[in-house]
Formats: sequence, structure tokens, C-alpha cells
Amino acid sequence: MPKERKKRGRREEKKRKREDEENETLAKRPRSAEGEVDGHDEQAFGDDYLPFSGPSETPFYGMLDEEEQEYFKRADTMLELNQFSDPEERALFLANVYKEASGKELKIANSQSCSRLMERLILLSTADQLKTLFRKFNGE
Repeated sequence: MPKERKKRGRREEKKRKREDEENETLAKRPRSAEGEVDGHDEQAFGDDYLPFSGPSETPFYGMLDEEEQEYFKRADTMLELNQFSDPEERALFLANVYKEASGKELKIANSQSCSRLMERLILLSTADQLKTLFRKFNGE
């Protein structure tokens, strides 16, 4: 009786073991039953379990014009330097930046160069300004 032709070497052995293990795990997987979500028992996680729906495409909110981008970069620089004579002047400056940014919040947040401004605005804003900003982020 002739010998079985085998491929020799460590790589072939590892490959064969990996394939055998994959076949075993596929055979051992439990079948989905009622009350299971994505192969997990819903009761084991509780009422607040939300299954992961996988990666989704992030929406595109548009881009800022060059003039707008320059304005927001200058505003970021001004806030970074913090050379305001008093807190009232800084509050007035923040109010003007918010006025200019109205309707462009998501564009600013998604802009690579202007997202730092948004971070700074969040840190320096009043509670009312933050409430308004996050409502706009939420789509209200």
C-alpha cells in the first residue's frame, strides 16, 4: 500500500491544526433560540442590553469656507492666548463666536483644524451656552 502524500513543515502543521480547531468551534456553537439576541441570552444582560449593530458610516455635515475657517482659527488663537482685559470682554468674545458659529456647529466639530476651537468653547462656555450647543449637536 502506497504512503499518503503529506506536505511537510511547521507551517502546514499549524495550518492543519487551525483548520481543525475552526471546524470544532463551528460544530460546538449553540443554535439560536427564542430570547437570544446575536447569540447571547438577553436575560443574562438585563433590560438595558443594546446589541451592537456594527460599524456605521458617519454622516458628512459639510465643510467650512476658507474665510470661515480662518475666522475660527483666529478665534481659537485668541482664546488660547487669553489676553482679554477682563472676564466680561472674554464673555462678549465668546458670545460673538457663538453667534458666528450658529448653524455651523457640526461643521466646526468635524473640521480637523477647528475642532480644537469647539473644545475650547466647551471649556469656557456658560451653562446656557453649553445647553444650546449640545441641543444643536443632538439635532434639536
